[in-house]
Amino acid sequence: MFPSIPELLPEGELGLAKVRHMEVSQQGSEWSMIRAMVNGHGDSFVPPGKYAQLVVDGMLMMSDTDMERRSNREVVWQARGHVFIAGLGIGMILHPILENPKVTKVTVVEKYADVIKLVGPTLPHQEKLTFVEADVLDWKPAKGTKYDVIYHDIWPTISTDNLKEMALLHRRFGQFKAPGGWMDSWKRDYLKYRKRQEDAQRGRWRY
Repeated sequence: MFPSIPELLPEGELGLAKVRHMEVSQQGSEWSMIRAMVNGHGDSFVPPGKYAQLVVDGMLMMSDTDMERRSNREVVWQARGHVFIAGLGIGMILHPILENPKVTKVTVVEKYADVIKLVGPTLPHQEKLTFVEADVLDWKPAKGTKYDVIYHDIWPTISTDNLKEMALLHRRFGQFKAPGGWMDSWKRDYLKYRKRQEDAQRGRWRY
């Protein structure tokens, strides 16, 4: 489904944005498996191989590890018509989405101009692609705009704190979803599950 991003996105740096390649050895992969078992987070296991990473202002925003690929498959399966994506990242999901003949247009809102300039030119089918430089938490589409697929992926970490922003975006963009359309945010269902666990744990500590 997803191409090898390091083969398509060269290393480079522009302003706040930096793309770097990371090689995970067999030994490093085995250590990641041990950490995953100890921490109880199976998603943190990284198979051996070469990966691309996006760093913005010193913060790791995204990579193309197996976890990122698995957790972003649904939007690629759903893609059709006019697709809206919040957060460009390394463009991983955009390669298969833009190659999909059922997709006619893709609008990407990205906060950082440096990321657009660094990653944007490496994407296929530029004729389908429109970039908007803006913070999606403040930006709204033009009145009457409708998207068939809406996906928000702006968070560098997996935290239940992200749920508040997700709820805000889902409320705001609900009016821009076409009839029969689809909308989601990165790992939203998992975070809602984890939030229920956290709330239950806090409840037990009250007694």
